[in-house]
Amino acid sequence: MKYTFPKTIGTFLLAVGLFSCKKDKDGGAASFQSITFKFGADSTAITIDNAVQEIKHMPRGIDVTKLAAAAVLPAGYSISPDPSTATDYTKGVTYTVKTGEGKTYTVQITVPVYDPVNNPYGIYNAKQLSNVRNGLNESYMLMNDIQLPALNAAGSSSTGISDYEDYGWYSIGTKYVDGGPVVFRGSLDGQNHVIKGLTCLFRDNTQPTGIDAGHRYKSNSGLFGYAVKATFKNIGIQLAATGIVERSADGSNGLGYIGSLAGFTDSCTFTNCYVNGNNTVVTGSQYTGGLIGSAQNATVSKCYANITAPAGSYAVSANDAGGLIGTAYNSEIADSYAACSILGTVNVGGLVGAVNSCTVKTSYASGNVVELPFNTTSSLTAPNSMGGLVGTLSSIPTIACKIQNCYATGAVTGANGTNSDFHKGTRIGGLVGQIATSANIVLVTNCYVCGVVSRVHTSATAPFLIGALVGTTPNGIFITSGTCTNYWDKTTTGQTNLGGGNGNFAFDNAFTTNGKTTQEMKAAATYANWDFSSVWSVASGTNNGYPYLRSK
Repeated sequence: MKYTFPKTIGTFLLAVGLFSCKKDKDGGAASFQSITFKFGADSTAITIDNAVQEIKHMPRGIDVTKLAAAAVLPAGYSISPDPSTATDYTKGVTYTVKTGEGKTYTVQITVPVYDPVNNPYGIYNAKQLSNVRNGLNESYMLMNDIQLPALNAAGSSSTGISDYEDYGWYSIGTKYVDGGPVVFRGSLDGQNHVIKGLTCLFRDNTQPTGIDAGHRYKSNSGLFGYAVKATFKNIGIQLAATGIVERSADGSNGLGYIGSLAGFTDSCTFTNCYVNGNNTVVTGSQYTGGLIGSAQNATVSKCYANITAPAGSYAVSANDAGGLIGTAYNSEIADSYAACSILGTVNVGGLVGAVNSCTVKTSYASGNVVELPFNTTSSLTAPNSMGGLVGTLSSIPTIACKIQNCYATGAVTGANGTNSDFHKGTRIGGLVGQIATSANIVLVTNCYVCGVVSRVHTSATAPFLIGALVGTTPNGIFITSGTCTNYWDKTTTGQTNLGGGNGNFAFDNAFTTNGKTTQEMKAAATYANWDFSSVWSVASGTNNGYPYLRSK
């Protein structure tokens, strides 16, 4: 495999740039020509366009102070000194190459030592990606796209994961019942490359040989299972058709904290990261998101999840499930979106399942949110909350929770079960399922919805907590000082009231003024005091004519 890099990059296999082979008329030195150096067991081709070259981002595990190479030369060429002799490349090594015609030229190579800021380790293949688990505090860069093998395919052993053929990827870092957590605390810059073919299947408490010795019974799953104070940026993930399925076939057992990129995270930063998937799924037991399972004290910006499920299935399914993030606490989510269908119970949202003490701004969700049909004894009712953007919104007293400049376009649908009493308590809203906190610490402004909001069980006197914007909310969340800055399409949502449960629960729930016709919803003039110069825009050929965010 050949890969072209700038002047300051290096790897296992070094090819020094090939140019024309000219002779000097007076019989002088030959012009610069290519040489290939093979370092280690792997081989990745890099073309260098200078005879004097600094090579950065060597893979983890290579000692650049004792580095040997095998030179591959054109027929009749020779090189000195012998590259197979271990050499300290940090001091620079000059090679003299003699052509078949007796002409010579020199190549000078310098390889600096690892530096977490200026010279992170390079990742060129699947095995090196898996090897990150052996250097959990280091910094890494993807140097090219990484193609992970399919299950039961030739080459599955190339990942270094012994049971990959049957179960796929094993997360880098996770929580264990026995042996404690294994935590990634480093950084990964994808450099806009893509990790292709990611799949993880439920191992039922088994683990690959040679990985996390002394630990048993994992919980989290994803490319990374557990990360603290880590940085992820410019990373693309493409799911395999087999997807991420961390639940047993009968649904009786499974893992929580599941995400394509990361399962459980604390104090991490995610920038410009995404997951794509076609005809595939992300399935867990609880706290499951298309990209991130749980984000605590995190910053998430310019990230998205775009997963299309097979017919009859849902892209993301679990309790506490979201298209982008399963659950978020004390975090900021900005300029992000999710286009994933969601199936679940408890807290289920098109973007985030449960939001506690967070700011969510300039973001949207377009996937359908569906309640899992589930039945139990008639003395119980479901604690489920379903929202087009967020399932449940809450806050602790010291940290405000804000939803600003967001929208949701997907349908939100309550389930029908044989026990009607169970599902009638579910809170269903086009934007948020329920707001479970006091009014003085939560703010929802400049948001709209236009997807169908529906449920099977209804009542003329108390519509069982279903509303255009929210299933139920305290007074003062959506309407402050007599003004509401949030809107809904009363035609497409099928809802007249802002919230569910009518005015017996809260005045906000009974508000009807900002329910507009479809034509009104597609006109900027409808949205009083919204910023259509720098935040929002509207055009007939974009977003089905509804307002869209300039940041996206």
